[in-house]
Amino acid sequence: MILRSRSPFVARAIGAGIGVLGALLLSTAMLALRGHLGNVFMALVLVIPVLLGSFVGGRAAGLVAALAATLCFDIFFTEPYYSLRIANRNDTATAIVLLVVALIASELGNRLRHVDDAARAERASFDRLCRVVEISARGSDVDDVVSSARAEIIGMFDLEDCVYETADAADRTLRLSIDGFVGDTTGDLVLSPGGVTLAVTGRGHDYGRLVLYSSRPVPMSRLERRIAISIAEEIGLTLATQPARDTD
Repeated sequence: MILRSRSPFVARAIGAGIGVLGALLLSTAMLALRGHLGNVFMALVLVIPVLLGSFVGGRAAGLVAALAATLCFDIFFTEPYYSLRIANRNDTATAIVLLVVALIASELGNRLRHVDDAARAERASFDRLCRVVEISARGSDVDDVVSSARAEIIGMFDLEDCVYETADAADRTLRLSIDGFVGDTTGDLVLSPGGVTLAVTGRGHDYGRLVLYSSRPVPMSRLERRIAISIAEEIGLTLATQPARDTD
């Protein structure tokens, strides 16, 4: 598994480095085969670091890697060698095809990167829910379950705050529904400064709500919203099995 930096700039730099250095190293390694294998084979091999670079660093890194792979093919595998000039028309066509294929590989790597990121985010969200459920299952105090739930939701959405309010507090107009919607919102959710609420219910009783605060737009996938709702419901189930009490 390839580890990527959390910083987009660093990730792009690492991805571009992998693509450029990979193309150079592969070209150097294949010099001994230059007279034995066709240039089409060399070109196809040079697509590999482009795919890796774009997977690590995204589309920009893949573009740099694609250009590097094409230049390496031109310099090392087309006559006259070690020159940007290409004497053979077939080699010119191969170089153009290599650039096109490398750009396609770059986009493929970038899409695979997003799929991998989404899978990681989903796994992280489920892990957050599991941690809250585990604390509740151990029979921990309600305050501990609430604190864990608040921390996990804040971490999942990078919020300013997440506050538990009892049922007698003033309710909010924006509330996440059971299927992850806020009012008529079905796409990414943008939290308002006034807060969005998650109902805390258990065994048919309304115990209160969690209020999510953020001063900036926060995109939330439907799955993440459902996880957040499940975390709030876990508080309700914990409250339902313990004597009634106020929770700050």
